[in-house]
Amino acid sequence: MKRLLCTLMTAALVLVAMGGFAAASPLEKEAVFGDQSWDSIQFLHRVMGYILQHGYGMNPVYSFSESMPSLIGLERGDIHIILEVWVEARQEWWDSARQAGKVLGFGKVFPNAPSGLYVPSYLVKGDPERGIEPLAPDLVSVFDLPRYQHLFPDPEDKSRGRVYNAVSGWAANERYIKKFDGYKVDGKPLSEYFNLFDPGSQTALNAAIRGAHDRGLPIVAYYWEPTPLLGELDMILLKEPEYDEKIFRETFLCQNPAFSVEKAANAKWVSKHPEVVPLLEKFYLSLEKTNEVLAWMEANGNDPQKAAIWFLKENPELWRSWIDDPEVKASLEKALEKEKIQN
Repeated sequence: MKRLLCTLMTAALVLVAMGGFAAASPLEKEAVFGDQSWDSIQFLHRVMGYILQHGYGMNPVYSFSESMPSLIGLERGDIHIILEVWVEARQEWWDSARQAGKVLGFGKVFPNAPSGLYVPSYLVKGDPERGIEPLAPDLVSVFDLPRYQHLFPDPEDKSRGRVYNAVSGWAANERYIKKFDGYKVDGKPLSEYFNLFDPGSQTALNAAIRGAHDRGLPIVAYYWEPTPLLGELDMILLKEPEYDEKIFRETFLCQNPAFSVEKAANAKWVSKHPEVVPLLEKFYLSLEKTNEVLAWMEANGNDPQKAAIWFLKENPELWRSWIDDPEVKASLEKALEKEKIQN
């Protein structure tokens, strides 16, 4: 009798354990995002996570690591979604992972991301509200800079102007040194008109640009998009010769390539959740909108979850365009009605 009781108890424990595994099945509804160190990817992941949670009943998880470990995790299946793969920076991995069928691409998350030398728009267009006249109305390209050298004095070298270069150690830093030696105006390289100043850090570069902008002063500096700074400040990218892959590879003497920033997901995870494929395909923001949100995020505590909710509440028509299912839209609208943004 005792043996029978033990057998029944063991069977019951097995059934409970099996039930436990059944109860754990919601783990299959997890969506693990490969978070990385910059603001835009964290914001995009929170937007997608909120939609998957409140529209599709999934549990978003944000797993932080550096770029390459995150991509390897995506290939392995530890990570399910990464919404910012800077393809050209990881071209070998991107090609290999997709060819192996382990990672699926879902198109660009925003238009190709530019970088180069920027000037404040008031320098070219003026700013009547601030009483600023357009001091360089014909400043369109890097080849126009020598005409306006006097607007960008180098306090350490009166014979040349100052251009704020990328930070030492960034690939763009050496690139612009070579560009300024190679680009010529009236037979002289730009390096004879301007010194390329190394700001030392992104913080210092940001401070120089913001400081000049706040005072309405001229500045020309290396920067890129999308970023919080360019979401807040109205800046103009100076033109360079049209991008040519061969020229760029050999001399850099053309526009920088605009990075293709793609959405990616683990193939096995997608096969288990085909309902999210249309969302992944349609999820897309303009650079202007991304810059705007990043600027708001920086001004309001750098909280990506808060920024995601603010974005969704402020842009209902945009996120509705990503979703086909009316029930999903209704669920999201109901969830967002309950959200309060604390500034």
